Amino acid sequence: MSRIVRAASAISGFTLLSRVFGLWRDSLMAAVLGAGAVSDTFFLAWALPNLMRRLLGEGALSASFVPAYTAARKQGEENGNQLLRSVLGAVLLILLPLTAIVVVGSVAANALFDDVDGRGGLLLELNSILFPYTIPICITAMLSGALNTRGKFALPAAVPIVLNVVWIAALYVAEPLGITGNEATAKFLSWSLFIGGFAQLALVVVPLLRMKALQRPPLQWPASGTPSRAVFVAMAPTVLGMSLGQISTLIDQTMAYSLLGEGANTYLYLANRLLLFPHAMTALAVVVAVFPKLASDATEVDRATMRTTLDRAAAAMLFVTVPAAMGLFVLADDVVAGLFVRLNFTDEDAHATALTTRYLLLGLPFLGLSQLYARGYYALTLTKAPARIAAWLLAANVALNAILIGVFSMGTEGLAASTSFCAIANAAWLAFGLRRHVPPAPVRRGLWLRNAIATAAMCATILLVRPESADSRTAILLWRVAMPITVGIAVYFLAHVAMRSEEIETLRRRKQRPS
Repeated sequence: MSRIVRAASAISGFTLLSRVFGLWRDSLMAAVLGAGAVSDTFFLAWALPNLMRRLLGEGALSASFVPAYTAARKQGEENGNQLLRSVLGAVLLILLPLTAIVVVGSVAANALFDDVDGRGGLLLELNSILFPYTIPICITAMLSGALNTRGKFALPAAVPIVLNVVWIAALYVAEPLGITGNEATAKFLSWSLFIGGFAQLALVVVPLLRMKALQRPPLQWPASGTPSRAVFVAMAPTVLGMSLGQISTLIDQTMAYSLLGEGANTYLYLANRLLLFPHAMTALAVVVAVFPKLASDATEVDRATMRTTLDRAAAAMLFVTVPAAMGLFVLADDVVAGLFVRLNFTDEDAHATALTTRYLLLGLPFLGLSQLYARGYYALTLTKAPARIAAWLLAANVALNAILIGVFSMGTEGLAASTSFCAIANAAWLAFGLRRHVPPAPVRRGLWLRNAIATAAMCATILLVRPESADSRTAILLWRVAMPITVGIAVYFLAHVAMRSEEIETLRRRKQRPS
């Protein structure tokens, strides 16, 4: 548990810095492009390479590669290096022609077909620029998994900082370079992000080269029966299971873009970005840190150790995700107003974004749990069950979206509510199914109760100490967001101390243990 906490802390530190830069970039985006046709189109085009990142990078491929890489390195470093080299070559063999097809297809479609609504042409052009970002970011995500397996967590966690810096710089220098107008700015930004992807790649390539763990990959498909071929065989069923969240987000963004009014996709994008801040700081940090341990535990005959690892990781996750979700739920209006309301982003835009954010936050703890339990399956090389569950829930998500939008006339908040419902269902379904493969432990009802009591005390404190009003964006963020959060966190921990929670005892033992 201590090792997991230390790794999660390292990840969280760099992730916090990355998310701060991310909020900075999103604030600039809202100010520069506002919530309109161009911003909606850019965010939809940007969703496609991010989906590929989940499919062939940090999601399905990583879930099958990390256990195989761990096992190969136990047999010798040369075996691990050969596996990494072979899998990397196969990934490039997939990405290079796929990217060429998408780019040529987008350019051809833009030239051959009329732009009916004024957005289609821009979407195709941005897609032809942004989709090639898939190549560096997928390779970066895979190599980050290799570094994590070697106990290097901090540097991979710092990778997103590079892109955020490039994004921010592009927005600042666009106007001085004579690039004006929303469409021109969006195109310039797209080219900047493509270049930034290779800067991210360099950040993980260099340390692996220094370790002599990375060799020139062959552009060929692995032979049948080899460990590298087994990685892709194991990956196939996990593609949908590991990518449910990203696929659902893409579906939601497409429905918002095509069925709801102008600005809807921007509201949904910004709400997801606000969700990702606490998710990356809490749930994702725990999941990334615990996965190598799960992969190692899964090789043992006795699964009791793996159950202990799962339960402790779940406890750590709930300890941080429940208060994070509810704290941001209470402060959503102030957070959105302080971050985004200026220049081209209006109070009306802020209200819609805050409402959407609240519905998404209801599923935050369960999003983390579903990712944890899915990795439990993958560590055991049980890939079909999560894929089946994901397929059913993906269909349910689309159907529920249609009902909430079409029947109940909900906007982006309906799409967010559907996403949260599917996250809850996914976590429960995965947890129940995993019990058949890893011996269940007694239900820890006290864990949920303690978190609920401490979180309620925290939220009440936030509402009590928050000032009535603030006269500027800086004042809002300082006095109506940062100060209440600080006091609320203190109350949350004090409540757990008063209840003598196991989680507090774990933190104390970690602090007292010699480094």
